[in-house]
Amino acid sequence: MDTARDYRILVAEDALNRLEAAVKAWGLPYPVNKHRVLGILRDMRGRLLRLKYSFLPSRMLAESSLLRELEEEAAALRSELLPGIPAKLTAAQRLRVAEIRYSLWIIIGLKRRLLLGEENLPEYAVDVVGVKVTRIEPHPSLERLSVTRASTGTAVLTIVTNIRGIRVGEVRGAALLPPALLGGVVSEAMYATDPLEEETVGRRVSPGLLGGEVRAKVMEIAGSLGKH
Repeated sequence: MDTARDYRILVAEDALNRLEAAVKAWGLPYPVNKHRVLGILRDMRGRLLRLKYSFLPSRMLAESSLLRELEEEAAALRSELLPGIPAKLTAAQRLRVAEIRYSLWIIIGLKRRLLLGEENLPEYAVDVVGVKVTRIEPHPSLERLSVTRASTGTAVLTIVTNIRGIRVGEVRGAALLPPALLGGVVSEAMYATDPLEEETVGRRVSPGLLGGEVRAKVMEIAGSLGKH
């Protein structure tokens, strides 16, 4: 397996970059021990780089102690970086919280994505899961956009979309991508399929059901690494 070029590992590397940038900038209304957290992130980067240049099969990587330690450190950071989040945050603060949540999700979920197999598909690098649309409202400031809420069965996502025919009760595949601030609203994912069957809620969506948007987004993330 060419681990140095595998999109799953490259997206995890980007997630570490995002975490480091968020901690350095901070600006959230609760304290964080930057020195300690940045030290943990340096250790995590060292482990991830060893994985990146290991050239081991994906299953061996998934079962390795390096990956287990990486996930454990990310899980420990979650309680430190995302304690009880205050209800009142600025748009920029909400985006930073969403960036931290996304980045930790990517790292903690690396094992299950490596277990998808040896094939280096961009669509394997992020989670694309079935969600049920539970609410749709017009965007407060941007025409032709809607603010939706969608449930995976265990979590609820805010997704800003330009899909005109989307309806409450529909099930669609949603790609958990880097969050974006769109007219003051933080969008945590992107709808990536046409309507699906009810039983796909909470399950990973087959790459064959996706359009090209997810692939393009992942390749953009991977391509940005050389610019840091």
